[in-house]
Amino acid sequence: MRTMSEKTYRDPSVTKYDFTQDDLRSLYSIVSYGARHATSKGEAIWYFNRRITYGEFMEDVDAIAAGLVIQGVKKGDYVTIFLPNIPQCVMAVYSVNRIGAVCNLVHPLSTRAELEHSIHLTGSRFIMAFEGNEGICDGLGAKVIRCRIPTFFPTNAKGKIMRLGFKLLKYRDAKKASNAVEWTAVLKSGKNFIKHGGELPEDTVKPEDTAAIMYTGGTTGISKGVMLSNYAINASSTDMMMLKFENRPHIGMAFLSFLPVFHAFGFCMVIHQPLCGGMRLVLMPEFNAKQCADIILKERIDTVPAVPTMFERMYPYLRNEDVSFISYIASGGDRVAPELAAKYNEFMSVKFLPGYGLTESCGCCVLTDSVYDKLPEGCVGKPLPKTEICLVEPGTTTVVPNNEEGELCLRCPGLMKGYLKDEAATAEVLRKHDDGLVWLHTGDVVTVDPESGYIMFRSRYKRMIKVNGFNVYPTVVETAMGSCPLIKEVCAVGMPWKTDERIKLFVTLNDPMMNLEEAVVEIQKYAEDHLNRWSLPKKISILDEMPRTKLNKIDYVYLQNKGN
Repeated sequence: MRTMSEKTYRDPSVTKYDFTQDDLRSLYSIVSYGARHATSKGEAIWYFNRRITYGEFMEDVDAIAAGLVIQGVKKGDYVTIFLPNIPQCVMAVYSVNRIGAVCNLVHPLSTRAELEHSIHLTGSRFIMAFEGNEGICDGLGAKVIRCRIPTFFPTNAKGKIMRLGFKLLKYRDAKKASNAVEWTAVLKSGKNFIKHGGELPEDTVKPEDTAAIMYTGGTTGISKGVMLSNYAINASSTDMMMLKFENRPHIGMAFLSFLPVFHAFGFCMVIHQPLCGGMRLVLMPEFNAKQCADIILKERIDTVPAVPTMFERMYPYLRNEDVSFISYIASGGDRVAPELAAKYNEFMSVKFLPGYGLTESCGCCVLTDSVYDKLPEGCVGKPLPKTEICLVEPGTTTVVPNNEEGELCLRCPGLMKGYLKDEAATAEVLRKHDDGLVWLHTGDVVTVDPESGYIMFRSRYKRMIKVNGFNVYPTVVETAMGSCPLIKEVCAVGMPWKTDERIKLFVTLNDPMMNLEEAVVEIQKYAEDHLNRWSLPKKISILDEMPRTKLNKIDYVYLQNKGN
């Protein structure tokens, strides 16, 4: 294990990838390739100044796989991974996959009801939890494997101080699971098994086997379990890897890996992609803007993928720094305002790249070109090389010209198998068109610019509001009103009005001490100057802060229900 002062291992002579089809057979097999590609001394994970090499990483992956077999996990089982971004979370994915079991990836801040839903849906008998959430796992009929956050803290004096501080300050009063076994005990049993000649079960995992269950946001009802195959995840991750990193040195390149494993963009693009290619993860279980920016600068992180709110918060700490070492900076997960991209483009040597994707497509399938003058409003990019798109009349399979508004449908290598145990919901979104092909209906209304080929996002179809027969898109209203100097954040929803609908605005203020009545008057005046008459808000409500989903997006469904 290198000390903190030693530099990251790099090998600039390696610029090509040479993985085979067999390497692409499973998540485990392609990450095994990544480990061979980087060599055992290559760095796989940075975690609070602890550097874990690929040799150490794969040794622990195999040992945990053996330990899970000893615990009773077998091929086809579902193992719930209920963890933040800590090394155990990443290792567990590949250990479970090596056995041929399925990773049930659940947000670690889920409620008891949400966890229970995922456990009952999959029949999972094992839950990997941490100090902060293990208590809600009791009574679900599953064994808990306790994964402690400090386990992989550095082993030096600073690490000991970190452990002591963590013990005194974090999760002291959190409820403990009554039937938990320690990760370290599972690891030890697996290492002893292998040391004494034990062998893992034969690796018979196939590309088409389900590798992971990820969950939809649940903003329109109960979250659905998205079945993603080994093929879909590997194709999505390695296609992007080849597009961005082939023919250039990459061993030792770092990804900012804060986006979570349970999120498709986070896992496929931010965790799995770098490990497939022998690159390294700079792993963070919690987001703190200043700390994150400091680590980007200290570790000279090459690839910075995040969501817009993270970029907004990091901006003050990065704008005056030398970030010429950053080679890719990309945003997904939510709308990117042109103003945000412009702010970063002012001091970056590479362009800020918005992208688009869904859980059902393994994350990113659309990305902005790396060369542009000004980001158009609503632009999410162009389809990646193996992604096909078409536009249809919303809710139908009737294709419309790309320069007209329509629901975006797509086909790509990362397409899901379907929703677990929900054939009706699967049939709603995976639909056969007149061309005989099955297309994913995204529910997003877009246009395609005929000259640039850029996809312009308009709105979620289910968010579209009809005012006097006109289509009003909340995102368009929010973009216009977001430029109001008084407004910090804004969310537009529909509200009943006589026999029709009207717009209601929820806003937070840049100056929370401003007189609220005066603010409403000024905001209404701004709206009258910047919106057409059917997009004007009928009511404006000022909040102290916006409600948010677990993915840190503004919870417009909550506001819709609250407002009406």
